[in-house]
Amino acid sequence: MRRQDIQLLALARQGDAAARREVGRRYLLGSDGFPHHVASGLDYLARDDDPAAARIVAEALPLAELLALDQLPALERAAQAGSAAAQRKLAAWRVLRDGGDIAALPRDDADLQLPAVARVAAQQALAGAPLPQLSRCLRHALALADRGSGDGATADLAALVVDAVQRAETEQTPLQGLSADALATILDQRAMQGDRIAAYALGRALCGITNPAFAPELFAEHQNMRRGAAFLLRAADAGQDDAWLHLYRLHADHRLSVANPQMARFFLEKAATRGLAEAQRKLGALLLREATALAESEQAIHWLHQAAGQGDAPARELLDSLVLPVADDDDDDAQQAIEELRRSDPWLAIRLQLARVFGLTKLEALSVDPAEGLRPWGLVVGRNPFVSQSRLAAPRAIPALSAAAMEAARQAASFFGQARGDARSAEGDLRRRSARQRRAFERLGLDDSMFFAEATAMTLEALRLGPKWAFRARQPLRSALAA
Repeated sequence: MRRQDIQLLALARQGDAAARREVGRRYLLGSDGFPHHVASGLDYLARDDDPAAARIVAEALPLAELLALDQLPALERAAQAGSAAAQRKLAAWRVLRDGGDIAALPRDDADLQLPAVARVAAQQALAGAPLPQLSRCLRHALALADRGSGDGATADLAALVVDAVQRAETEQTPLQGLSADALATILDQRAMQGDRIAAYALGRALCGITNPAFAPELFAEHQNMRRGAAFLLRAADAGQDDAWLHLYRLHADHRLSVANPQMARFFLEKAATRGLAEAQRKLGALLLREATALAESEQAIHWLHQAAGQGDAPARELLDSLVLPVADDDDDDAQQAIEELRRSDPWLAIRLQLARVFGLTKLEALSVDPAEGLRPWGLVVGRNPFVSQSRLAAPRAIPALSAAAMEAARQAASFFGQARGDARSAEGDLRRRSARQRRAFERLGLDDSMFFAEATAMTLEALRLGPKWAFRARQPLRSALAA
């Protein structure tokens, strides 16, 4: 560094205003013996409130750099002080920020750096501007990127577009003013880089699935089911769980070119596993409709129980169809009788409680093993070893329709599990249990209808076999699969 430069620097450090401005200018420009060091230049100029210092900053740095360094206040002060360069930069910024007409902006002015400034404007609009203004900023950014660099949207701009699509979907408002070609190109580019939001948006658009971020007609000429399904699969695999349900619907529709029942079931299972109530309900309904064995019924009830636990009304209706009704108009009398019996015969009291909340027949109530039959979703009445007729002795899975029913099942399982050794001698076989129940009812003046459900062998068989159940519950089943 020359002696005069060292002397100038010393003056600046001693507080000389003119020297500070000159040192700051030279650092910003990297001229007259000073290296280019923007931070040092701004540090010297920031100590000066004179408009001349703001003018140096505004004229020395390109517009994009001014914005990146939060020097917009300096730019505005310099423009007010009469700097033509500052006024030109400020006018360009306001046009791009507000989504104005960019036709009059000089495209070859390196001091403006319009493509980069347009991206900054779009970034700021994304943070809080109304959606129409964001759309205009993005449209300008895309136009300037195409003309300025010749290589299309940059990675940063592509990410901005995807963020804008996500915001438009959240606000349930179409992102107006962007062409389908530009959107498809950017979403494709981002999706191939692993962006699940882009893959999900493009997949739905190509498949004709409604997306509030796009006007209905925007992608009308770009639809491609196979390509769209591929993007939806990318999105689903990346964690966009709703995409599994869309894939299920597409592959389950026999009218579409991607129809595939086996793949449809796979996608439905993936969606159910990811916790989507609609998928859990539909999977449970399909499994229950097809069930011919206890294990299949249990799996179906598991999924329906999961969906109902999330407030899914159709799933709850299907579970209701699996539980036989028990009279509830004398609930207080029944509870009082159960409490009285609990003191003298706790095993019978628990069986009566289970019968009421699970809709058990007398035979089921007196033969069920609560410890072995407990499930996370309810109760299984196992095969009755005391009955020779297979239709009457077959096992049955019964869901808990309330938290009280589930708690009753847990308490019963705990009691029978701990007292298993005493239960056999205390209760005896089915004939002995039946006799003790009959004597207790006669002593207390109780009626069977207060505790037990009435059902024919045909009705019970329909509750155990999916195809027969589906016929009986065809209306709620149809609603569950259509909703």
